[in-house]
Amino acid sequence: MDEVPGDARLGGIRQAVLLLERARPSTPPQTQADAKETCPNGVSEEQGIKKPVDRQIRVFFSVAASSVAENDLPDSFYSLSNEEIRNEAKMRRERLEQSRLLIPKSYKEKQALAARQKYKQALIRIQFPDGVILQGVFLPAEPISSLYEFVASSLKQPSLEFDLICPAGPRTRVIPPFPKPGEQARTLRDEDLVPSARLTFKPKETDSVVFTGLLDELLETSEPFTSASS
Repeated sequence: MDEVPGDARLGGIRQAVLLLERARPSTPPQTQADAKETCPNGVSEEQGIKKPVDRQIRVFFSVAASSVAENDLPDSFYSLSNEEIRNEAKMRRERLEQSRLLIPKSYKEKQALAARQKYKQALIRIQFPDGVILQGVFLPAEPISSLYEFVASSLKQPSLEFDLICPAGPRTRVIPPFPKPGEQARTLRDEDLVPSARLTFKPKETDSVVFTGLLDELLETSEPFTSASS
């Protein structure tokens, strides 16, 4: 039969438990700030949420050039003689050779990159087949997919597939909406769309989905595109 501990022994046990509880470090109460979930990088979840970008949307419609502004000089005025053409070509070759000798290509690329990085926003204009121009503001580090989402959300037929074509540069090129498998998403800065660019909207129409223009609420705010808009 087990021995029942006496009063003296029970008192010693109680005293030992009391000493252990006093020696245990107290846990500070959890504050409201500590209760917030944090992201893996230590930034709170609220801080990790990106603020939506103000697109500052504007819609323009093309205006035919005034006949008064057209130059009435004959075509012969712009004609060059064979000697003038040869001299112009020679001067261009010399300037090109000098630029190649004086400034390495890598340095030029670094200069161009530094110039683009100083811009905090990119102004993008998309021209549609009906002559309407949609304008929006983007961050240089935004992915190209955000540009496609912006255009799709402005269409009467948002399910219509389309390409955005950049006519600038040595040749016309399509700006892909998504990266190739294994590649990182390209940004507006990567595609040289900073600080501004004008793209062409090319719809991929089908028998069931065709281009029907922008949303009526956007067209109602349209304004003429003039030199002041540039």
